[in-house]
Amino acid sequence: MDYFVIAIIVLIFFFLGAAVIGLLKGGREGSDKMFKALRMRIILSVFLFIFLLFANYIGWIEPNNFNLLPTQ
Repeated sequence: MDYFVIAIIVLIFFFLGAAVIGLLKGGREGSDKMFKALRMRIILSVFLFIFLLFANYIGWIEPNNFNLLPTQ
């Protein structure tokens, strides 16, 4: 599960880099490349968010009960 989440995050950064390359390239071809890369990045980000919500609901992951308020 940890490797799956890390792989999705790496893919998100990969598509962000591809969008930057498309932005720097410019023109019609670069614009299309940038649009496709940013679209895929958004899809992966939404998928990761929904997957983490689902994994929490199923019980695959659990919150760590971290409390910022001091206890006595």
